Amino acid sequence: MLLPLTVCCQPTKAKQEKYTSKQMDDFLGQITTHAGTSISSYTEYKREPTDEFYIVTRYPLSKEKLKEYNQNDGTLQNSADDISDFATYTVKNYELIDEKDNTLQILDHGRGIYLQEMGLWEYDSILCQNLGIDIKLNQHYEKLKGFITVEFEMPNDNRKAVKIPVDISIHDKGPE
Repeated sequence: MLLPLTVCCQPTKAKQEKYTSKQMDDFLGQITTHAGTSISSYTEYKREPTDEFYIVTRYPLSKEKLKEYNQNDGTLQNSADDISDFATYTVKNYELIDEKDNTLQILDHGRGIYLQEMGLWEYDSILCQNLGIDIKLNQHYEKLKGFITVEFEMPNDNRKAVKIPVDISIHDKGPE
């Protein structure tokens, strides 16, 4: 029963061919350049110790998506063939230390290795699609420091790794 669902939800090769190797390489460049960490809006609201955070990044909307956005009063039709739908990631290594000098571990909480589409936001007058990866830890923290190295991959077998500094607190302002 799960197999048909899994197969139907994966982008097809024909849809992958919608993007050139250069477009996929440019996409990897954008998301690795803008990768960072953030607390969730829920953590920002509660201000209580948490066992989660986000890796967040973004990429500019394509000309086609920007045209759609402008023609549809600021909305986009979600589809399974946006360029971000083809990206996967792997956590290569990390070191995360809380305010008590405890080393925290990342838990596998059954989430897929695909990027989550988050809201649209304008950065430097460019409309971007925000993307995220939710990270679950083995214990709660108030402050978290260290790094996490993530390797992003596209179907053209291009991979790009980025070492993301982690310096977050439950008192930070959450993602925008």
